[in-house]
Amino acid sequence: MTTSVLQVLDRKGHHVETVPEETPVDEIARLLSTRHIGGVPVTDRAGTLQGLVSERTLVTVLTRQEADFGHLLARDVMMRNVPVAALDDDIAIVARRMTDCRTRHVPVLEGGAIVGLVSIGDLVKFRLDEAAARITSLQHYITSDEAPGSRAT
Repeated sequence: MTTSVLQVLDRKGHHVETVPEETPVDEIARLLSTRHIGGVPVTDRAGTLQGLVSERTLVTVLTRQEADFGHLLARDVMMRNVPVAALDDDIAIVARRMTDCRTRHVPVLEGGAIVGLVSIGDLVKFRLDEAAARITSLQHYITSDEAPGSRAT
């Protein structure tokens, strides 16, 4: 049984923060901190995905730029050629894409528009919740009077 990105977003929520290419890096750092998110897609004036800035990106830039950090913009530091997902993509394939590209966040696109953002944590949480529900269902099945081989008294 496959699980789609849409199913994850339906549970997690479809809202996604984005920032324009001209956003100062210190503003992005505040956004990530206050919203408790690990990455934010970067868009051009038309709202088209141009890249992604993550916590990892900021740490890397901070260690390389030090004094100039405050003068940098999203377009200066963003990861370009970001892997993306579609709503009907299987999450196992998306997780593999994330692993191969060494990224923890993937924007979800529909018709070129950003309609969500999934993280590797979102995918793991969804799988763990699914497993817990299956375990509960199986335990109920095994202990119920309707299990094959059980005898009603």
